[in-house]
Amino acid sequence: MDSNEKKLEEHVTKKFKITANNGWEHVFARGGIKSRFAKTTTAEATEYLKNYRLRAQKQTLEILISLPLDILFEIFGRLLPLDLLHLARTTKALRAVLMHRSSTTVWIAARSNVKGMPACADDMSEPAHASLAFDMHCHNCLKPSVRNVDWNLRVRYCQNVLKSGTLDLIVDDKFKKSYGLKTHHCLSLSMTQNRNDARCLISDREALVNELIKLGPEERAVLRGKKRDEALIRKEACFPFSKVSFLFVDRLQHAVLCTKWTDGEQQNRWKELDHLRSLRHDAIMEKLIELGWEEDVNKLPDLHTARIYKLTHFEDHPLVKQPKPLTDRIWQNIQPKMVEFMGQMREFRIQQERKQQIRDRQSLVATIYSDWQREKGFHKCIMPTAADLFGMRQVRDILELPAHVTITSEDFKPVCEELPKMVDTWKRCTSHDLRSDLLWRLEIHPPYWQDRLSVRCEKLAVAVFTCTGWLCEDIPEPNDSPRYMYFPEYLHHRCNRIRRRKWDEFDPANTFAMGQGYPGSTVQREWSMDDVEFDKKASRTVKNILDACDLDWEKATVSELDDLDPRLVCLKCSYGNRCDGERPMIVRSWRESVKHCTKKHWNDSTVKWQKISDEETGSLRQDQEGAAASTTTPLRKIWRCTHCHNKPKEPEKMTVQGMSDHLEDHHSIDPIDQVVGKDFVEALDVPPKVIPSVKLKPKAVDPPPLKSPATHSKRRSSERISWNMFQ
Repeated sequence: MDSNEKKLEEHVTKKFKITANNGWEHVFARGGIKSRFAKTTTAEATEYLKNYRLRAQKQTLEILISLPLDILFEIFGRLLPLDLLHLARTTKALRAVLMHRSSTTVWIAARSNVKGMPACADDMSEPAHASLAFDMHCHNCLKPSVRNVDWNLRVRYCQNVLKSGTLDLIVDDKFKKSYGLKTHHCLSLSMTQNRNDARCLISDREALVNELIKLGPEERAVLRGKKRDEALIRKEACFPFSKVSFLFVDRLQHAVLCTKWTDGEQQNRWKELDHLRSLRHDAIMEKLIELGWEEDVNKLPDLHTARIYKLTHFEDHPLVKQPKPLTDRIWQNIQPKMVEFMGQMREFRIQQERKQQIRDRQSLVATIYSDWQREKGFHKCIMPTAADLFGMRQVRDILELPAHVTITSEDFKPVCEELPKMVDTWKRCTSHDLRSDLLWRLEIHPPYWQDRLSVRCEKLAVAVFTCTGWLCEDIPEPNDSPRYMYFPEYLHHRCNRIRRRKWDEFDPANTFAMGQGYPGSTVQREWSMDDVEFDKKASRTVKNILDACDLDWEKATVSELDDLDPRLVCLKCSYGNRCDGERPMIVRSWRESVKHCTKKHWNDSTVKWQKISDEETGSLRQDQEGAAASTTTPLRKIWRCTHCHNKPKEPEKMTVQGMSDHLEDHHSIDPIDQVVGKDFVEALDVPPKVIPSVKLKPKAVDPPPLKSPATHSKRRSSERISWNMFQ
């Protein structure tokens, strides 16, 4: 035997018989399961076989098709239409069975398992009906999760396909002109978002056009001339095309039923998801309460507060609003993030409680300050608002005491003792700013030896202001006349002490909301004349009126001019003609003359005026007073409550009857015990009653003597006003 034969015998494997007992031993011996480099003994193989369990083999649907059809149909009839669609897409054999016409009863039985689902249309197969109702992909681009079904067109398109317009066509005037005004009623139409244009499938349009082409000219003319609405209810043999019309009627009815069913299913699904979210929300709250967050859970911010402060609402938290049940495993995964979120909510809650504590202390300060004002009778003077008081150092130190300190009215007694001094300091600073601004705007130049701030010019008649605040813009004046304010109206104007709360200011600091009569977004602010502007043109008109009355504008005050109550004639309206006793002219008061110059002459500085005689003025005044006494005028809102002044929810001005009801309802003061000047006072920002203009023939009046420049210069440097508005 040569060497080659010996090598062949060495490599020949010994044959052995594999049985159920020794088969796995040989497999392990050869390293079939373990690594081939590992040595396995018989004992190890035996021990492994004791614990070894055969893996479940992958089952197929090959044996399912071998069942009898009656058993198979009984099984399929208990499924849902979507399950049948999935089965039909598994194997060719199952598809052949389910898509055969003999399987219609199976699809009907499966459809009956869906509550409330409408029956299939006559011109539509059961599988197509089930696919349109339950398949969630786009019929064009196969995009998943498309929930919008157009039952009129019987398609399910995504938004991209609808916007592109490649598969549908808008029925416009061009189509109606080409194929007839009523022809489009034979198509399945779907309204667009504009609700003015109808949309149809291009395939349906082409089928309709081909059908029209087959008709003769006479039949086509008859078809276009008749109303399609009448043709839909006639007999089938009325027109060759009437069969399509009756199918269209059935299609519309079926689309309406299916749309209602789809909307109902969607509503039920939303309710189911909301129920799951509610269960998850309650479960997470219970878990947080077990961890010691009960106080913070009970004081979580509401949705409006969360939006204002740009916080995440608890129900909108990504881990809370998921429609999934909360299991122990899920809670272990989300617990760190929820604990971190509750830490942020606790920090926010502590900040809000601190703000509320300071707000309660400020309300106590406002009450003490209001009672002090009513006791001293300072309602006729310019006083700082409660917001000004909150910014003063003596009050601020008490308001910002630690949270554990309880503040009562006794703690503010030292502040009450220093309150007159604090108010005087505020008046001094406010008068300094106001007088320096007025001197500059009125161009008053006192002598060099005189202090500029000692010139009290706030009472002058030429100090005319208008309000540009948002609240006054919403209340127009009658006849579109501008609302001019004189002393003391502009100082006590309501816009000097209120402002509009910004949309993102949920709870502004150092202020409080106003009450009845004010818009809901109105809050008190520090006293300021930022919204009140000096009207230079109207001031120039007042100067011309004072020249006509022979008064010095640097000394004439509003009260002096009201006491004089002159009646004036506009010489520009009379074309320069003065009073002569024969020419009829319109006579106005000095306030109405300023409005007239603004409205008719655009504040022309060249307009001249003439004052009528004192005799005619007196008689005219008596006639107007008598007419006013005999005429019933509506009650004016001119009264303010002294008990609510500078307090939270302070109301606006009221009438006499409204003020009486307010004192009785809110302050328990009987109408008999109500005292003017103590319980309510007249508001100082209310202008006098409007004096109506009168047309008459005023007598001739001698013109005022001309003033020499020397005399005028001497008057300007003489005496000044000695009235002080702050005392």
